[in-house]
Amino acid sequence: MRYHLTNGHLNQEPTILLVGCGGTGGFVAEQLCRLFTGRAARIILQDHDRVEPHNLLRQNFHPEDVGEFKSKALATRLSCEFQRPVAYSVYPFRNEREVLYEGRGGTMYTDWSRERNGDLMIGCVDNAAARAAMAQAVKPWSWYVDAGNGETWGQVLVGNSDGARYRLEKSFHEKEGMCTALPLPTLQQPGLLEVQPDTQPDIDCAAALDLTDQDPTINNMMAALVVQVVRRLVAGTCPWMALYLALETGTVTPVYATPENVSKITGLPVKNLVVPAPAPPPPPKPLAEVFAQETRE
Repeated sequence: MRYHLTNGHLNQEPTILLVGCGGTGGFVAEQLCRLFTGRAARIILQDHDRVEPHNLLRQNFHPEDVGEFKSKALATRLSCEFQRPVAYSVYPFRNEREVLYEGRGGTMYTDWSRERNGDLMIGCVDNAAARAAMAQAVKPWSWYVDAGNGETWGQVLVGNSDGARYRLEKSFHEKEGMCTALPLPTLQQPGLLEVQPDTQPDIDCAAALDLTDQDPTINNMMAALVVQVVRRLVAGTCPWMALYLALETGTVTPVYATPENVSKITGLPVKNLVVPAPAPPPPPKPLAEVFAQETRE
C-alpha cells in the first residue's frame, strides 16, 4: 500500500525555516520563493556564515554579496525579486528566543521552543551540532527535511519523531493512506550526528576545494530534490521518507514511507505502527436467498 505524509498546517499559511544558506541552501531559498509565489507563507533563512569570494564559484551569491551574512544577502535579494517578506537570522540555530530580521527592513522575534506554527524545518547544514539542535526543535505536527551531500552523491531525509514508541505507534492510517510520523533524519542516518574533524583551509585552498571537492551541479540537484519533497508535502502527496542521489549512475533511489521501512529502523513491530482500515460490510444476500428465507419463516 502507498502512504503519503500528512500535510497538516502546510496547506494553510505555513512557516518554513531554512537553516543553512550555502551550497544547497542558497538554491533552496530561491526555489522556495518561486514555489510559494502568490501564496501566503512565512519564509525564514538562517545562517551565521558570511559570503567569501570563493563561495561565488558554486553558491547562489553575487560579487556584491561578499562580506555580507549569507542569510541576509539572500533574504534582501529574494524579498525584492519576489516582492514578499523574507525573514533571516544571522545566528547559529538555537531552540530558544532570538531576533529575526526582515529582508526588506524591520525586526521580529521568535521562540523555537514555543513556536506552534513552525510547520516545516529544512536543514542544509554540514555539521552535527546544528542537526542535533534542529532534531530537538522539530514538533510532532511538523516535518524536518534534512539534505546532505558529498562529491557526487547526496540524500534528502524526512522525519518528525525521536523514535519514542508513543509517537510512532499507529502512525500509518490504512483508510486514508496517510502517514503522520516518521523517524527523524538523525535516526535514519545516525552518522549525521558524528562530529567531523574541523580543518579550516586558507582562502586559496578553500577556493581550490570549491572547484574540485564537489561536482559543480550537485548543489542544484540536491536543491531540486529538496523542493520537490516540499512541494509534495504541501500537496499531501509525498510518499517518501528518503531520496538518495547518485550522479555517477544518474539515479535517484527512493525509500517509501511504509510500516515495514520504519520497523527496520526502530524495531517496532509493523502491526503496532498501523491503524487498520475498518472491515468492509458484508455483501447483501442475493434476492433469491432472501425470498427463500422469508418463505421458510
